[in-house]
Formats: sequence, structure tokens, C-alpha cells
Amino acid sequence: MTLENDWEFNVLQIYNYKLTGKLDGYFDFIRNNHDKIEGDICEIGVYRGFSIIATALLLKELGSSKKIWGFDSFSGFPAYHENDSLDKFKDLYDNGIISENHFQNCQLNVQLKEFMSGKSVSPSTISSSMDFSKTSLQLLQSKIDFFELDNIILVDGNYQKTMTEKMHINSSFMASLMDCDLYESHKIALPFVWDRMQKGGYMFLDEYYSLKFPGARIATSDFFSDKSDKPEMHIKKSMDFERWFVQKINK
Repeated sequence: MTLENDWEFNVLQIYNYKLTGKLDGYFDFIRNNHDKIEGDICEIGVYRGFSIIATALLLKELGSSKKIWGFDSFSGFPAYHENDSLDKFKDLYDNGIISENHFQNCQLNVQLKEFMSGKSVSPSTISSSMDFSKTSLQLLQSKIDFFELDNIILVDGNYQKTMTEKMHINSSFMASLMDCDLYESHKIALPFVWDRMQKGGYMFLDEYYSLKFPGARIATSDFFSDKSDKPEMHIKKSMDFERWFVQKINK
């Protein structure tokens, strides 16, 4: 089945990679490099398959034999680290890691969320998906079966267990979508993916500019602090959020 209309994507809760959107940089990189850079693709934080199904469909359209590895616990957020506290945005601003505008937007987001809910917000309530406990591996698998996709490999489990040196993955990566939100998740996933990233490979940092999860910025900044490759911002096409990525130029 081929999806043509935006409403079809919306009904099935799949990102419409055929239209301009927040993941332009990620999908454009795959389109332009799927036949130039070796390795598969991985997504860290799958939830209900919003973007991983879209990636699989695009690869089929491109005639690519690449696989998409999807890592998720499919059980919601783990315990929070202190770096996930919303108060950490103030530390990021004070230390010059985020801009004044970014910090002001974080504060405004909290104010608006609390106004709408009538109560204080926390890392587990700041997102529209709450703590992601309403994830469904069964629903995701049904979508995979519906489209008869044989290019998705799901890795179910806590990252501390699934992302270890002993885990055998007979693939490198040419692109990655990092969407795992929390500090500890990034701290585990970043080295796991980066070590397997091909030279020229691309990592989309979904929560690097975040109004909800400061731990993602802290962990990412720490990880790349001693590396020559640094996060970069995509040229903004609108007044929407900043979109950040990092490309592995230096092996």
C-alpha cells in the first residue's frame, strides 16, 4: 500500500515524509545518501512508530536494501536523573549552553502547560505524550505487518541491556534519529550509535533544542565536548523550533 494523501498519514499516525516538516534534514539526508554511504539506519526512541514506519516506507520507495533498527523499552520512561529536572534549563542558560530566547521559551512552555492543566508539571507531564507509557509494541507490529515491511528490526528492552558491547549488531549506521528524551537514555545511546556511525553519517538530535527535556541537551553537550564533530543547526525554514544534527566527518 502506498500513502498519497496527508490525511492517510494522519489517520495512521505516521510522519508524512512527502511534505515539509520538522524532520526534513533527516529524510533529505537519507534520500541524498542512501546509495552513497554504507550502513543501516537506527532510531532511538520508537514509541508508536510515527517516524520509523515513515523511514521504512521511504527506503522502499528508494529501492534501498537498508534496514532500520528501532530501539525502545516499549514501557514508558525509566526513573528520572536529576539532570532531567526542569530547573536544569536555568543551569544551561547560566552556563551559556542555551540562549536567552531558548530559556525564555522553556519558562513560557511550563507556564502554559500549568495554566492548561491547573497543576505543576514535571518531566512525566510536560510532554503531550506524558511519560510515554501508552506506547504499544503490538500496535507498532500491526503497522509493520499492514505495510508488509521487512526492513524494520525492533530491539525491545532497556538500553542498559540492549546497548552493550556484548550485543551483536552486524551493521554500521549511516543515519540515526535520536529521540529518547532523557539524560540517561542519551548517555547510553550516544556512544553506542556514534561508535557504529560511518564516516559522513548523520545523527538527527530531536531533543537538542527542547522546551521539555534538559537532560538531552546536557548529555549531548557532554558527549561531544571532546570531539571535533559538533552539533549544528539546520537553516530554519520558518519561525518554528530549531532543528539540530551532527555529522561524523572525522572518523
